[in-house]
Amino acid sequence: MPFRRLLLLSAIILCSLLFIALIRPVSRDEGQYVAATAFVAAGRLPYRDFAYLQTPLQPFALAPIAWLFPGWLFATSRLANALLGFATVLLVYVASRQLGAERRAAIAAAALLPLCFAFLWAVGLARNDMLPAALLAFAMWVWTGPRRGWAYLSAGIALGLAAGVKISYAVPLATTLAISLFTPGERRHTLIVAIGSAIGLAPSIVIAAIDPSAFFFEAITYPAKAPLLWYTEVGKPSRLGPQRFLYLLNVAALGPALIAAIEVGRAWRPNGWHCDHRHRILLAAAAGGLVSAMLNRPFQPPYLIPALPPLFVLTAVVCDWPRTRLRQAAWAVFIALGLIAPVRWLHKDWKARQLPLISVESASREIGTELRERIGDEPVATLSPEYLVDSGYRLDPRFAAGPFLFRTRGMVSERDAREWNVVARDQVGTLPTAPPVAIVIQDPPERVDPDPDLARQARALGFVPATRVRNFTIWTRTLKSGEGARCRSQDQGR
Repeated sequence: MPFRRLLLLSAIILCSLLFIALIRPVSRDEGQYVAATAFVAAGRLPYRDFAYLQTPLQPFALAPIAWLFPGWLFATSRLANALLGFATVLLVYVASRQLGAERRAAIAAAALLPLCFAFLWAVGLARNDMLPAALLAFAMWVWTGPRRGWAYLSAGIALGLAAGVKISYAVPLATTLAISLFTPGERRHTLIVAIGSAIGLAPSIVIAAIDPSAFFFEAITYPAKAPLLWYTEVGKPSRLGPQRFLYLLNVAALGPALIAAIEVGRAWRPNGWHCDHRHRILLAAAAGGLVSAMLNRPFQPPYLIPALPPLFVLTAVVCDWPRTRLRQAAWAVFIALGLIAPVRWLHKDWKARQLPLISVESASREIGTELRERIGDEPVATLSPEYLVDSGYRLDPRFAAGPFLFRTRGMVSERDAREWNVVARDQVGTLPTAPPVAIVIQDPPERVDPDPDLARQARALGFVPATRVRNFTIWTRTLKSGEGARCRSQDQGR
């Protein structure tokens, strides 16, 4: 393919991913990530100063966005993730070429990656999925390149950083190290990768060590136990059992991920491509990504992403691309299935006559305008931080995790709620002694959302509905003497 056509295709993919960031429906998952980024940009630390239910590096990576584009954190976080998705696509292409794939095969594999539903689901959201995917793709590129010490060290650092952004990437890290450790002649290189991984993990370890009890609860205990409690409470325990594997298979089938895996399996031959150590590294990374997806309970589409970059590099390198009409038709069907989601999103936005990214930013400004008419500049509580971060008002750090930590029962003791500066449905923590000056509550889009529980807590604390902005209600109260000082003290605490 001539360079100009390659450049044109790259531009089309980039514009498509940015467009996905515009049309992707809002996810409540986004709130805790943009909130964490805002807090880190303001000089606060995860776990010590606010709850963060992931390993810690994502908000540090995106904090410069908050400094460069004040008032546009939600939008720029989405667009940044789309750019990281594009970087992942490019790295899949260059890694494929480096391993000897024909140009057309490398282009096809890279172009197919963003058509996978798991990739599309996450690339337009302000979450922590695309940064570790790009780091993993970078690691695959340098690790499978020239056999130099700096390349192995760089690969290890990238894999360690990826695990520091999203803990599920620790599994591909472990599988790639294991396969190298048991490969004759590769143990010295494995040691270099392991040293690099330790370097990449070091920032996360340092941050966790500042408040280890909060880190262990928020990044380890909560993800392990909270889904079981929540899905049991809402009557969906089947999401946690073997049924989740069917959902995983369904997600893989929406787009070319499943057929790519089948084609890689078809290419397996005794003493074949897998005898190349670099190919085994990719296979171990893809298998590790699949294992990490299977370990998550419940399974969600983005959990499959760690398996995709190495899978599509392998697809470019080892597959005999379909030359029969039947196989071509099979690929076409899976590709068409991958396009269902963006078509549905676009249709929904067309009916609503609005783009979700723009809608959130405009709603945030309307909320800010209403708040300025009623309160000062004190922090505001909400379970929808994505609608507050660009309002001009600070978020109460006790609500940094959005609805997820709040909706738990029986996981946080009264002492823990005060020590970690958090609020749950059954533990109000410091709210009675240092209530926020306002609470912004979203009308629950789903029956099981926890916003009504926050409304009940607001009433118990003397808050009353003051005004409505779109599908939000702003609750305020008359501050008693000295209460404003306590609010400021609480905000400047931990």
